[in-house]
Amino acid sequence: MVDAVDDVLGAVDGASGNPSAGNAYDNDVINGVVVDPARITGTVTTPATAINGGPVPTLDPASGVVSVPAGTPAGTYTIGYRICETLTPDNCDDAVVTVTVVATALDAVDDTFVPIRSGTGGTSPSVLGNDTLGGGPAQIGEVTLVPGSSPHAGLVMNPDGTVTIAVGTPPGTYRYPYTLCEVLNPTNCDTPDAIVVVDGEA
Repeated sequence: MVDAVDDVLGAVDGASGNPSAGNAYDNDVINGVVVDPARITGTVTTPATAINGGPVPTLDPASGVVSVPAGTPAGTYTIGYRICETLTPDNCDDAVVTVTVVATALDAVDDTFVPIRSGTGGTSPSVLGNDTLGGGPAQIGEVTLVPGSSPHAGLVMNPDGTVTIAVGTPPGTYRYPYTLCEVLNPTNCDTPDAIVVVDGEA
C-alpha cells in the first residue's frame, strides 16, 4: 500500500530562495517502508500558483526535492503530487506540499548627518547608507524609496536618498521621514527619519 503524506516545509527567504527546501518523499511509505524514489513514479498534479506573476516553488517528480527560486514573492504555496509504485502502477496515493515563503529582513535606520551651513546649503549623504535588506546594503532597484512630507520647503529628498538643503534654510534640526519598501514584496516596508541639522553659519 502506498501512503503519500502531506508535508509542511520550513519557511524560506524568498529573496535568496533555496534549491533544496525539503523532500516531499521523505515521509511517504510503501507497505510501511520509506519510499525509494527509484521504485516509484512521481507526478505533479497541481503546480504552485504564482503570486504577482513571480516564480514559484517546484517539486522534482524524480527525486521529490522541492526548490524555491530566488526572487519568489512571499506567500504560502501548495503543490499537489502523486506517487505510484512502479511495479504496480495502479497502487498510488496523493499528497500536498505546503511551502511558506517569507519576505527578507528590511531594516531602515534613522540617519543623523553632519550639520549643513545655512549660508551655503548643500547635499547630505544618502539615507540608504545604513539601511539593509537581507543583511546586505539596501539598493535602489531592490528597494523603493518614498520621501515623506518635507519638514521645510528648503529640504528636498532626492531619488537616490540624498537630501538637498537650500541656501538660507533657517537653522534648526529637521526630521525628514521616508518609507523604504522591498520591490519583491511591496508591503515589506520600514519608515525611519533622516535627521538634518542646519546651523546658522555662513
